[in-house]
Order: sequence, then structure tokens, then C-alpha cells
Amino acid sequence: MTKLSYKVSYYVFYVCVALILVVLGMFYGVGYSETNAAGLTEPANTPALMYLMYGLFALCVAVTIIAAVIQFGAALKDDPKAALKSFLGFILLVVLLIVTYNMGSDETVVLGGGVTYDNKFLIKVTDMFLYSTYVLLVIAAIGTLLNLLGVFKKR
Repeated sequence: MTKLSYKVSYYVFYVCVALILVVLGMFYGVGYSETNAAGLTEPANTPALMYLMYGLFALCVAVTIIAAVIQFGAALKDDPKAALKSFLGFILLVVLLIVTYNMGSDETVVLGGGVTYDNKFLIKVTDMFLYSTYVLLVIAAIGTLLNLLGVFKKR
């Protein structure tokens, strides 16, 4: 089974690299004479590059969630206490997202040219992601520092 999963991931990796190289080749090498609605020149294959990024991001999220569920199920069978302990990290992440969403501002944002953006939900979601990133970066820095100090070493 391990050999099969290795082969599958090996081929998927090379397919992804080939797809990325083809799209980047199209983006950088084909059609720089396109003019957009603002009168600016842009590559003709910009949408292809954007859709590739969206697709790879969605694939990454889906594979991560599926793998986490499978790993949790396998751990639950082997050691239920350890599995529930690992589930605590997910619960803490959800709590962090809820707290940072409620901390977010819903005031209207003035964009360039005086245009206002007043979608309160998306403004709060943006603040949620920013605040969550800051908190997780601080936690990672503290964890790294504690690890360098040897706090987590088993004696």
C-alpha cells in the first residue's frame, strides 16, 4: 500500500508540475498585445493562470481535509484518547476563528478613487483572517523559541 501511494503521489506531482509549466509558458509567452477594459496591456492567458491557482488551492484544501478525516478515523480506532486529544487543535482553531471574526470591524472601507466597499460580512472575514494570521504567527514564534530553549525535549 505504501508503494502504491508513493507512486500515485509521484505521478500526481509530475502532472501538477507539467500543468504549471504549460500555463506559465502560455502566460509569459503568448499574447501580450491584449488590451483590457482600462486600456492597459495584459497577457492574454491571465485567466488561465488565475483558474490554475484557484484549482490547485481548492485541490490542496480538499486533499488536506480528506487526509485529516482519514487520519483521525484511523487514530480513533487505534487510540481514541490520543485521537480526541489531536481533535482539540481543530477545536481551538475554530474558536480562534470565531473570536477573531467577532473582533473584526464592519465599517465601510473607502477604496481608491473614493469608491466605498460596504459588504460587512466580507470585511469582517478579512479582519478575521488577518487577526488569526497574527495570532498564529505569534504562537509559532513562541513555540519555536521554546523549542530552541529545550523546553520540549524529552529527558
